[in-house]
Amino acid sequence: MGKERKSFQGIVTIDNYNRRQYRYQDGVLKPLSKLHFKKSDFYTTIIANKDLIIAPVTISRNIEEEDLAGALEDKAYDELGLDPATEYHIHYKEFSSQEEGRHFQLFVLEESRYEELFANLREEIRYVDLIVPAPLLYQALYDQGLVERKKVHCYLYFTHYDATVTFYQDGEYLYSKSINYSLKQLYDRYCEIVGKTVDEKQFFRIFQKEGVKTTHLEYQQNLIKLFNEVFITINDVVIYAKRAYKIDVIDQMYIGSELGPISGADEYAQNYLGLHSTAMIFDFKIKSDEWYVDQLHYLMVLTTQKYWEEPESLINFTLYTRPPAFHKRPSGQFILTMAAAVLLASAYPLYFLASSYLLDLNNYRLAKEEKGLGAEVSKYKKILSEKKKKIKALDEEIARLKKIYHDKEKTLISVYDKKVHYRLKSDQFASFAEDLAKFGVSSNEMANEGDHYAISLVAPSDRNITQLVKAVTNKYHDEISRIDIEHILEEDNASIYTGVLKVEMR
Repeated sequence: MGKERKSFQGIVTIDNYNRRQYRYQDGVLKPLSKLHFKKSDFYTTIIANKDLIIAPVTISRNIEEEDLAGALEDKAYDELGLDPATEYHIHYKEFSSQEEGRHFQLFVLEESRYEELFANLREEIRYVDLIVPAPLLYQALYDQGLVERKKVHCYLYFTHYDATVTFYQDGEYLYSKSINYSLKQLYDRYCEIVGKTVDEKQFFRIFQKEGVKTTHLEYQQNLIKLFNEVFITINDVVIYAKRAYKIDVIDQMYIGSELGPISGADEYAQNYLGLHSTAMIFDFKIKSDEWYVDQLHYLMVLTTQKYWEEPESLINFTLYTRPPAFHKRPSGQFILTMAAAVLLASAYPLYFLASSYLLDLNNYRLAKEEKGLGAEVSKYKKILSEKKKKIKALDEEIARLKKIYHDKEKTLISVYDKKVHYRLKSDQFASFAEDLAKFGVSSNEMANEGDHYAISLVAPSDRNITQLVKAVTNKYHDEISRIDIEHILEEDNASIYTGVLKVEMR
């Protein structure tokens, strides 16, 4: 495999559950819209934990290596309660233990489910080089030094098709359990809690952006209730794993999803599980133009690279292996030998014949491509023309709606201003009357026109009037745009002063 690695230019990672795939080459991971087989690409996919039966078994060390597979298969049927009438794919991985005997993790998948999962890949790309159980992907984190080996870690990961709690101890797979809270199941359960069907796209948009700490009040309370249920279930899994595998302390928990980090999940881990957790985001030294890539695709890339170096270290469920290189097959070697003999005898005439055929073939191919491209160009020109018409119509509609909006906005502002800021004239006159009385000034006439007030003043002293004007100016400085009293006149032989105070309100 180490030698064959040189022949591969890229790694294609396939999530066949979500029908999503990426291609990795030269340190860059790019999404693929559709699968196409290329001989130079290596194809890797996964089996979700929910589709596997995973269990540890122990056998005697006296069993010979050539009998090992048969003994483990018998163990699987005896201890896991497999149906003898059903066909299964059984793989195993040995792990170390202080107890007697040899210890293996069995990975079992029903034949019918295998066909359901990968029949489409068989049709689309013919060959799948590596099919690995999803819980084993986390091994790559330890191989790359991204996570410390000498500890116990718990990984909680949500996808649309599965939600899995996985445990690793000292850098080796220990135990995993699927819970009934995949992203799809979270949505369905949320609808049950609220008692109605909510918009699925909006639900996942809010979940992806804000997680459990959403500010949308209509979602907040129900999401809290939902995640209380989720972490109560996870707590049962953690308790079982600790008891069954004699774990004293879980050092770290990582939480993630195919949509991105889940905001607020760390608090649930602390409150319900008593575990310190962080988001499942690692620096894989892999570039991507997308803001977030499902972490399982990164792990598939690293797992493939490990498989190239040590194929025996990984479980590979694939039945769709590539045939040996043509020159390594007996039939290929015979054909090549015969072809070499014929070519040596007819090399000269064949050269001209082949050149003629190749030229004709190339001309035919180019003509066919030209015809197809012409049709494509016409089709897309028509589409662009229709889109431009739609855009123009939408622009006109937007302009019309904007005008309606601005007109209504002006009307509402005007109504609001009158409702909130309009002051009754009677209140204003009453307020002025209080000010007159306060400074010993009386009035024999008050007049109003719009925001303009004219008050005829009568006072025993011009000082009373000037004090009044000053007080009114200070008191209503936020409401008055102009205040004026042109003359203060002393009435002959009457010992009184008169004047007309003019006030203009804002």
